[in-house]
Amino acid sequence: MNLSQEEPAGIEAPVDFAAALHWVDDDRELLTELIEIFLEDCPKRLQELEQAVKEGNASGVRQAAHSLKGMVAGFDANSAHGLAAEMEGLGKAGDLSKAIGLLSTLQLEFARVMNYLKVTDWRGVH
Repeated sequence: MNLSQEEPAGIEAPVDFAAALHWVDDDRELLTELIEIFLEDCPKRLQELEQAVKEGNASGVRQAAHSLKGMVAGFDANSAHGLAAEMEGLGKAGDLSKAIGLLSTLQLEFARVMNYLKVTDWRGVH
């Protein structure tokens, strides 16, 4: 499978498998485990984040966004990481006025990462 064709032309893939493999010292078994853990935990963290945003809980927003940011760091999922970092900053600042708008964008990007991890055969990546 040609990974460059996983996303439509002009749209960057949400995950860099080569960078992820480098992150785990080319341990494919470990990367598989990390992907499985991510796919299991990410929906829970997204739900926690959504709840915290709805409740106006800045500390909860910061904590959930920080967790999400860490979850995608090793996959070199730059867009998802950046959105989570932005949300974490809102929580740290205690200003959630932009959190609802950012939440939908963040949820869509994390869904894109999860879908990509589910459907892409990355095992041929070097």
